[in-house]
Amino acid sequence: MNKPDNSSDMNYLIALDERVEFCRDLLSSGDVPTAAEREQAAMMKRVVFDGLLKAIEYGVQKSELGLWADTDLGESVLLRASAISMMTAVSPRKGKHSLKDLNVDYTAVQLTLNPDGPEDARKELLGRLKFISDRAREELAPLLIELNSIPTAPQVEMYGGANSASGVVTLMAMQQLQEAGIAPAIWAFEPPQNEIFTGTIAAQATLDDQECKVLLVVDASLSPDNIDSSAITNESNVVELAATTLGVSGVLIGPGAYYRQLVQLNNGLIERGQAVESIASYLTNLHSIFNRSRAASKVH
Repeated sequence: MNKPDNSSDMNYLIALDERVEFCRDLLSSGDVPTAAEREQAAMMKRVVFDGLLKAIEYGVQKSELGLWADTDLGESVLLRASAISMMTAVSPRKGKHSLKDLNVDYTAVQLTLNPDGPEDARKELLGRLKFISDRAREELAPLLIELNSIPTAPQVEMYGGANSASGVVTLMAMQQLQEAGIAPAIWAFEPPQNEIFTGTIAAQATLDDQECKVLLVVDASLSPDNIDSSAITNESNVVELAATTLGVSGVLIGPGAYYRQLVQLNNGLIERGQAVESIASYLTNLHSIFNRSRAASKVH
């Protein structure tokens, strides 16, 4: 029996996975965190989840939100999200892909792939990813790929600059994945600073009437200090681009949504409730920008 599609209206996916090492980066723990440090890190993830719940109180629809977390420190927030039918995605454990216990909707993978990289390494990577993709589909938790393709110096020169090269290599990497039989249910990528390339990549994702969602990655600096105006402006630009690009459903929001708040909370600079409120305000602001931009555009 197939699961209901919890992602049909999902516009905002919050990444609360291993891209931030909560014990090491936030708590400055050693190589082997203590039980108390692990519990503190898990509590930090619950603070972020409470920020999502507060954003729902402020008008973001639950169906618009998704949560991507890990199966270690993030297990409790995944279970809470599933309990209220919020869309969930989880990074597969090392070598293990059984996700039935957590009842998640998607298997989520951060992937770095350069289409001109060493052929043997690329073939091995594509083979492993095809295995994960097939197993995930069998377990009714289809694949979500966050694709990162960093152009090399020769590619930057060949394609006329970093922005063009970023768009070309991302497009070529997506094509290679598709040719290998890997068809994720959700694609996410950091948009090149070129609207035409962004639209082309989004169109490639849905080539041959592939049914999938496309998200643009929004991420701010991980500095514990105040995020500067250039980072805020860039985030707003990405959200506006997502809202006005045909084929793009929404945004994947990285640690910029919560990292600074958690550092301040851990350092005793703010209270828990203030951290929750700040995270909720961040999300509702992006929600407002997205809705305003989409309403003013021809994208539906």
